[in-house]
Amino acid sequence: MATKTVILLDHREGLLAKTDQTVAIDDLSADKSKWTVIMEAAVEYTRILLDVCAALHPVMVIAADQSLTFLNKWQSQQGMCHIVETLARLGPPKVTEETQPDLSTALQQCVDMGLSNSLLDIQKLLLGTEPARHARVICFTSIDNPANCVDIVNDYLDSNSNEGKIELVVFNLVENKESTESCDPHHVIHNVKPGNLFQLVLDTVIKYHNLTITTITSIPMKEEQSTNTQAAAYNVDIVHPIVELPSCPRERLTMKWSSPKNAQNINLKNCVATYPVTPLDVAERPTICLVNFLLVGKQVVLEYPKPNLSVVLINHGGTIVMHYIANSQRSVFDELTPIVDTPGGKVTDYRGEELQLSIKNLELCPHPPPDAIECELPLNRSLLELERFTACFPLTYSTSPLDSCGISRIFGILCKDTLTDREVTECQQAIYRVQGIEVKKEPVSFKSKSGKRDGAIQELWQELEKLILSMANISSQHGKVRDCLYKIRGVHSVSEESLYVSSTSEGEITSKEGSSSNPLKRGVDQISDLGSSPTSVPVIKLAKTTSLHPSIAGEKVSLLSVLPKLVSKEFAGKLSGVTGPDGLYSEFQQKKHAMMGGIKKSSPYNSPHQSPKHRASQSPKHRTLLNRENPHR
Repeated sequence: MATKTVILLDHREGLLAKTDQTVAIDDLSADKSKWTVIMEAAVEYTRILLDVCAALHPVMVIAADQSLTFLNKWQSQQGMCHIVETLARLGPPKVTEETQPDLSTALQQCVDMGLSNSLLDIQKLLLGTEPARHARVICFTSIDNPANCVDIVNDYLDSNSNEGKIELVVFNLVENKESTESCDPHHVIHNVKPGNLFQLVLDTVIKYHNLTITTITSIPMKEEQSTNTQAAAYNVDIVHPIVELPSCPRERLTMKWSSPKNAQNINLKNCVATYPVTPLDVAERPTICLVNFLLVGKQVVLEYPKPNLSVVLINHGGTIVMHYIANSQRSVFDELTPIVDTPGGKVTDYRGEELQLSIKNLELCPHPPPDAIECELPLNRSLLELERFTACFPLTYSTSPLDSCGISRIFGILCKDTLTDREVTECQQAIYRVQGIEVKKEPVSFKSKSGKRDGAIQELWQELEKLILSMANISSQHGKVRDCLYKIRGVHSVSEESLYVSSTSEGEITSKEGSSSNPLKRGVDQISDLGSSPTSVPVIKLAKTTSLHPSIAGEKVSLLSVLPKLVSKEFAGKLSGVTGPDGLYSEFQQKKHAMMGGIKKSSPYNSPHQSPKHRASQSPKHRTLLNRENPHR
């Protein structure tokens, strides 16, 4: 299948000839020129292709007269608005006295453009994949010998040794001849009357791009006030790719308009397939009403012939998409079983409105392909947004302390890419609000797991910290909210250190409530500038470092394995190397013996020269010590 389509419009003077086709303007009618006929057919071909297959099959439109006019480019301007505006500026062919050139140069240029790289081809080359060099050139003209176009293309391909593959389709308008078709393996020539061109072009685009037509029947529409009937049923044909599902037929289908009661409340269902659609005739009044009905945000439910599928038409950013929804036991549009309160919880406890708002904020819309592979892909950004919204999202009000304090608005503010100064102030006020509840001993409606007020306050701080720290790296404004939290909690700014890390990182430590023996809790108390309550110490999560004790790092250790590391001095008897038993306090015994030896050496009983008078002058303490050393005297 061709990946690119180049449409060549013959804009020479000969296309000003009138045809038997007329156009009605109010009460007047005028004959269409050949230029008008081929331009309308080319616009319809381009519109269907861009609405349904723009992502995989880009289109380039070229008008040829004395020179070539490119109506759009491969890398940009892939939209009908730009092409129609360029056609309007181009205008009808002009009558000149110059000799009219043939289409050889224009066809050669179309071949070159078909083999050039489109934006999709450039992306494949950047990813290391060779794109398919396969293009289709569609020429709208009115000449006597259209076979010359085929010879021109074949000769040009042979002379330039192009490795690509080119298919040539020629729509040649004829007036006095019957419609004929001649084709070979790669080229097709249609000699067609002006009145049959539109249907032939429609059949061609459906055949070449695996499309099909579905008819929507029984569309209710309000009639004019002058008529007696209140409403009538109309039919609208839509074009879309063939549905590649086992139970879906490939031929033309008819689906009936359905309007169940809860059709407009559909948010997300189990879609097994989605296909872009476009109306077959955009000028009909029923088609205009159906498209406007969808563009304002409403949804259309269609009755599929088989009960295992349901079909819904929804507008996504200006693109109408057909959703095929799988049904299990019943249709997804049947009335749901009402939810009642159970012992496990109440229905009103679920944060349904917040979840619905988050889903609406995460709605996807069509996005043009990036200009370079280094650009951020919309899918990656959508996943990042989803991660932000679900980083801290309690499912029930009873498990959300922030909702109980009336500051749940901070959830939606912090998920934004950028914050205004007013939003930063509002987030900071939410932090001060939590601090005021703690300091002023205000009652807390939230029930903690421990059943105590201190436990509820601690869980309130934990949820607030988890939310703020998970969004702190989005922008500098988010960092201001984090710094305010650090200031209130008594933790210095840690922009250069990873003090606060995600809850999934290794080595995290949770300080227990009221545990004054926790060294981390004591450290927080020391650096606290505001004197926060010991029971309101936040959850401190430290990055894993080698200086932490193994027990802090998460390893399971016993008391016996910790004591040898805390006691660095070995037992003296073990260090002496003496075999056998060793006495306690050997150092004290040695000092005692040394002191006693000096006393004996100067004892009066051992000195014959000491007189009784000197002995009598000795102090009672000294005599007592001597008597202990000489008990036999």
